[in-house]
Amino acid sequence: MSADDDRPAAEELAARLKHSARLASVGKLASSAAHEINQPLNVIRMAAFNLRRVIEKGTLDAESALKKLERIDTQIARAARLVGGMKAFSPTGADTTTNINPTEALVTALELMAKRFTGADIELIYSADETTDNSTEDSSKGTSEEANKTIEASPSAFQELIVNLLDNAIEAYGEAPQRNPLLEDEGLPPRWIKVVETAQARELTITIEDAAGGVTPKIAHQAFQPFITTAEDGSHAGLGLTVCASIAASMGGAVTLARTELGSKATVSLPLTESF
Repeated sequence: MSADDDRPAAEELAARLKHSARLASVGKLASSAAHEINQPLNVIRMAAFNLRRVIEKGTLDAESALKKLERIDTQIARAARLVGGMKAFSPTGADTTTNINPTEALVTALELMAKRFTGADIELIYSADETTDNSTEDSSKGTSEEANKTIEASPSAFQELIVNLLDNAIEAYGEAPQRNPLLEDEGLPPRWIKVVETAQARELTITIEDAAGGVTPKIAHQAFQPFITTAEDGSHAGLGLTVCASIAASMGGAVTLARTELGSKATVSLPLTESF
């Protein structure tokens, strides 16, 4: 059998492995997403209950009713955004490429992961530092261009990339410590993940940094190869970062992993569209 004959089988295996990694991410994300979606649904139910009660009592106030309806509309939009974010893990989720606002997609991914952060006793720190290269363009255009920055990508694939990197940072901490609610300061090591988004010149950069101790230089160098994992119990196949690298490459970008003083930092670099 020639090497060419082995190629289709190898490609099929790679596709199956990526699909398995996606399914593993779904399992971890499901409870967090359900919790976040339930929140707006509970707000909607309470607002609708209050409206019904005042109508039955004949004490409906138009201004108050409009405020409650606005609140319902806001929560519906939030629930729809979260459900849309879950499409990242559908079988056809990564097929359609278009110009998207990366900030909106990033914030949705962070919302979907909110329960994972609280469950792991990890503080999320997010900031967006937007600058433009004004050497060749009128600086008065900077504000509007920053607001309209886009990348060419599948919204679902971009969110899958971010969710996988966030999950990798969360897993680096291990299980959450048992805290004593009676003590304000137990001297426990910090548990945080810092997400920084920067748009400069023609490039979007997103860094995801943790304080979980970091990985060895050897692991950092091999991190994006298949089956590289620090999990000794076999609970992780070591495919998450491989999938991340593949997604970033399909968008014309790259992902790197480096050791920091306190932990590790993953850096995603993606080209911005020409309209930026």
